[in-house]
Amino acid sequence: MLPFRTRRLIATAAALAGAFPLATAGTAPAAAAAGGVMAQTLNCSGSIRVNITNTGSVDGKGTLRCATPTTLYDGQLTLSGSATVSGLVYQTRTADQLSIFAGSSGEIIDLSVNRTLKKLADAPTGNATESGSGLVVGGGPFGGSTETESGTGTFGTATGTTTFLITDNYVLDLHA
Repeated sequence: MLPFRTRRLIATAAALAGAFPLATAGTAPAAAAAGGVMAQTLNCSGSIRVNITNTGSVDGKGTLRCATPTTLYDGQLTLSGSATVSGLVYQTRTADQLSIFAGSSGEIIDLSVNRTLKKLADAPTGNATESGSGLVVGGGPFGGSTETESGTGTFGTATGTTTFLITDNYVLDLHA
């Protein structure tokens, strides 16, 4: 994937050529156009699915609705990484990509996240909780921000994989 600066330069060149509207024309974070650090937050809610194999690999996806104080976004979260398990507690370390978009404009935000997923029962299925924190990796409009998240849901265990469906009160926030 191209670094944020390269993506922004490509978007600017395309906008100048008339290919599509510049992302900062009111539908995407405007601080990048001013060359400054964004002084706002991004708040997302929705659901995530986290799959953890018995070998410790982690993958997952999320569908989110996000907002800054001025703009609403659709969001997609993709995560991959590793996990350690101790009893009913799954500790994950993942590299995430949060894609936010409004119309034809958007941003890709790279995150490094540590999550704790807890089974609330020692059974093949049941209720679960999730909490996490991390950092925005690299620059971009949210560069330097911290990430927090939490939610509740369910888990299920199939052959070699435990899947957490965090669908209740899942929130992900980026803040300076």
